[in-house]
Amino acid sequence: MGMFRGQGATEYLVLLAVVLIVALVSVALLGFFPGMASDARISQSQSYWRGQARPFSILENSITAAGAGTLVLQNVEANGPYTITAIAAGACTNATSTAFAAGETKTMTLASCTAGTAGAVYDISVNITYTTPNSVSSKQYGTKNLIGKYV
Repeated sequence: MGMFRGQGATEYLVLLAVVLIVALVSVALLGFFPGMASDARISQSQSYWRGQARPFSILENSITAAGAGTLVLQNVEANGPYTITAIAAGACTNATSTAFAAGETKTMTLASCTAGTAGAVYDISVNITYTTPNSVSSKQYGTKNLIGKYV
């Protein structure tokens, strides 16, 4: 009878250790997933701006922590020239008039961007003012924001 006195205490300690390990794993996973959520949002934004946006798609985007930005734009229409007269991406702006032939890709710089911390996520709306080949002035508003990380 005296041999089983410590069994209850041992089982208690083992169960307590299992509960603590499960709690630590849960806390670690909860801290890990918010980073993955921002990566998923960035991927969705890039997918939209590369494949669904018309007449201009944004193939690449970058904003530095100091507040300078670049966009690689492509005219995805079969005709041209489409002329961009202004870009407003959040606080970023570019008022340089640039013509794009059908399928042409160009890099445009952005000024006055909001500065941020390297690695932090930016989430900005994009409005592109352009002129069609028929000299009709129009605007392209993205249904999804442009999301990326400051470099």
